[in-house]
Amino acid sequence: MNAQAQPAHCPKCRTVMIHVAVTPHPVVTNMHRNTFVCYGCNQTRTYMLPAAEPVAAPAVAAPAGAAPSTAAGAGR
Repeated sequence: MNAQAQPAHCPKCRTVMIHVAVTPHPVVTNMHRNTFVCYGCNQTRTYMLPAAEPVAAPAVAAPAGAAPSTAAGAGR
């Protein structure tokens, strides 16, 4: 579940609140603090939600004919 999939509703006027900030949780590494604001009522709410799955970087292909690289100092 991420913040954009589940909108927060203002507890006072029941309109959809705007997602304004994501900060790391101070203790739990796989959680984020998500802050929402209602500009009509000046209400803010912060929810602890699971962090999004990290996106893996695509693998970079070696140029054609290049030998596979080895770890520095391996085999010496």
